[in-house]
Amino acid sequence: MSRTAVPLTLDACEQALLEKIYRRRNLPDYQKERIQIVLAAATGLQNKDIASQYGLERHRVSKWRKRWATQHQHWQQSDAKLRPAMSERLVLHWLDDQKGRGRKARFTVEQRAKVAGLSLETPEQNGLPVTHWTLKYLVEMSKKQGIVDAISRSTVHRILKKTTCRPIGVATG
Repeated sequence: MSRTAVPLTLDACEQALLEKIYRRRNLPDYQKERIQIVLAAATGLQNKDIASQYGLERHRVSKWRKRWATQHQHWQQSDAKLRPAMSERLVLHWLDDQKGRGRKARFTVEQRAKVAGLSLETPEQNGLPVTHWTLKYLVEMSKKQGIVDAISRSTVHRILKKTTCRPIGVATG
């Protein structure tokens, strides 16, 4: 028993918009690939044909074909006066990765803010006999104050790099 792929239809404006987006120079390869899949599916090609033509796995072609069909269907069924216009931004949003993928953040925003705030204090204020913070001292003090149970020097360094505040003399030793 063979399954049939979800049929896709694009009107002339949608087709032109997808082709325009595809031609952008700064478009990441993964988005180009997804647009290729949608454009090929709209011509009536089956998933296996698209997969062999572009050197992709069939499940990948199926996934993005279904994702586009679902999003496009919801968009078409919404009230025409309220729905957003078909635009590059909307198309790229539909073809973007879903939220919740990848590794979850280990430290909360509050913990990160406290580590960054700790670096704005002087080590002397925290009972250390040194004049400048090192990553090692920030790690030790973060654990001692109960901000975190465990944290690496590289994580502290990344937190400090991302904050807009400037710590008081942090050495990387």
